[in-house]
Amino acid sequence: MGARQRLNSLYFTGILIIAAVCGVVADSWGIFAGVTIVLAAILIHGGNIRPNPTLRRQRRFRRR
Repeated sequence: MGARQRLNSLYFTGILIIAAVCGVVADSWGIFAGVTIVLAAILIHGGNIRPNPTLRRQRRFRRR
């Protein structure tokens, strides 16, 4: 497992823990699902969770 997968799983575990606490406090499965979706969307949009590997363009060097 690479570093990207480990970070993604760590972020997702954190999301689930925070959502579980919010869901238990509110005593609602809907709050749990909503917080999970909102936090995941925020972290994906912010670039913390990267579903796909970033593609690096290969530079072609010209011979002079």
